Amino acid sequence: MASMTLNYGKYLESNRNAPKLLRKAVEFRRRFIDPVADEIDKKMLHDPHFHPHGIVVRGCEYGLLTLPVPSFMGGGDAKVLDSAIVLEELCAGCAGIANIFGAHYLGLSCVLVGLALHQFDTIVRELVEKEKQGEPVIFSAAVTEPMAGTDVEDGDLLRTARLMTFAKKVKGGFVLNGTKVFISNGSVAQYNLVTCATDRNYPVQTWSSFVVPAGTKGFSADKVELKMGMRACHAAQLVFEDCFIPDEYEVGAGGTSADLTEVVLAASRPPVGAIATGIARGAYEKILNFCRTRRSGSGKLVDRQWVQMALADMYSMIQLARQIYLHAAYVFDSQIMAPLMGNRIVTDTAMKLFSPARRTRHGLKLTASSTFRKAMYGFVQNKIDAEDRDFSLAMSSMAKFSCSDLAVQVCLKALEIMGPEGAQERNSIEKSLRDVKLTQIYEGTNQLNRYELYKKHIKGAISE
Repeated sequence: MASMTLNYGKYLESNRNAPKLLRKAVEFRRRFIDPVADEIDKKMLHDPHFHPHGIVVRGCEYGLLTLPVPSFMGGGDAKVLDSAIVLEELCAGCAGIANIFGAHYLGLSCVLVGLALHQFDTIVRELVEKEKQGEPVIFSAAVTEPMAGTDVEDGDLLRTARLMTFAKKVKGGFVLNGTKVFISNGSVAQYNLVTCATDRNYPVQTWSSFVVPAGTKGFSADKVELKMGMRACHAAQLVFEDCFIPDEYEVGAGGTSADLTEVVLAASRPPVGAIATGIARGAYEKILNFCRTRRSGSGKLVDRQWVQMALADMYSMIQLARQIYLHAAYVFDSQIMAPLMGNRIVTDTAMKLFSPARRTRHGLKLTASSTFRKAMYGFVQNKIDAEDRDFSLAMSSMAKFSCSDLAVQVCLKALEIMGPEGAQERNSIEKSLRDVKLTQIYEGTNQLNRYELYKKHIKGAISE
C-alpha cells in the first residue's frame, strides 16, 4: 500500500501486480460512473425517486454486490480493507452512486458479522445466485428514527433514546410498529435489516435485528427525501404498521443486537472514512485539471505560488485520511474478523461441506431456531475479545470523523482555488462539497465518533 500514489489509476497503469479488485473498481468507475455522475445528480434534484438501476446491474458484472460475501458462498471474500479501497475509488467518481453499494454492504454486514447461518443459506444465497444472472438484490440497514439518531448507535445513549419503533413477540414471530428515517437504499432494497427494541422499558437489553423483505404486509417505503448530497442513493422513510416478521427472519439471538451493533460499526466506519477520502480525491483531481488548463495573467493558474501551496495541503490531507482509514480497516480485519473466522481453509471447507445439509428443510429449521441462534451468538462472543472490539471501534470512529473532517477541508479549498473564474466548472466541485458533508453526519455524527474514541480508548489510558 505504501507505494500507491494519490491517484489509484496512475498506480495501476505503472504496476502490473496491482490488486485485481482495485483494477476492477477503477475500470467500473471510468466506464459507468464518471460519464454520468453530474447528469444523474442534476436529474435527481427534480426527480428524487429516480434510481440508477442500470449502473447497479452493471455492478453485478463486476461482483460489486457480493464483494464482502465469503468465498465459500461464491462471493468476493473482500475484507473491510478491500471494500474500503473499492469505495474510495468509486466515490472519487460519484459518492451517491457508490453509496448504493456502500449502504448495501452495511445491511449485508449485519448478517455476515453475526454469522446468521439461516440468512446465509436463504437471502445471501439468493444475492449470490441472482448477481450471476445480472439481477441486483440490494440490502439496507434501518437504524435511525425520527427522534433517535446518534443515540441509537451507542449503548449508553440508547438507554434514554426517544424510540418510536418496537417489535412485539407473538406466536411464530414478531409484530413491528414504528418508523425509520433517512434509510439509504430503503426504497429500493429487497431486504431491510431493521434494529429495534422488543421492550420499550429495557431497550439495551432487548435490542434486536430483523430482516424485513420488500413487499411484506404492513411495510412501506414510499417517501424518498430530496437530498442536498449523495442524491443518487435514496434516503427513504420506512413505515411499519402491524408488520409481521416470522421468527426465522430474526438475526442473531433476541436482545443481543446492541453488542452486534458495535461490531458492525467497527466494520462500517472505516469504509465511511474511505468514502470521504474518495470524494476529496475526486475534488482534487478536478481542481488539479482546472489549474493545469486555466490561464491566470501571463501564465497558468497552477503557476501561482498560493495555488501550489493549496494543492500541497490538499494532497497531504488526502494521504493522511487514507492512512487513517486503512489502519482502522486493518485493525478490524486482523483483530475481529481473523479470530472470528479462524483458519480460513478449515472454515471454508467445513462451510462448503455442510452447506447441502443446512439448506434442507430440517437444516433450515435448525439454523432458524432460537437455540441455534443463541449458540452462534455465544460462539461469536467467545471469539471476539472485548478489548480488541473496543479498540477496533475506537480506531474506526477516529477514522470516520478524521477522514470526513479532512475531506470537507479539501473540498472547500478546491472551491476557493476555483473562485469566480470557474463559474462554468464549479458544479462538479460543489457536488463534491455537498456529497462530503453527509460523511460528517451519517454512521454516527462526528461528535458521537469523538465520544466513542474517548470512551473506548482514551478514557482507559487516563484511568491507568
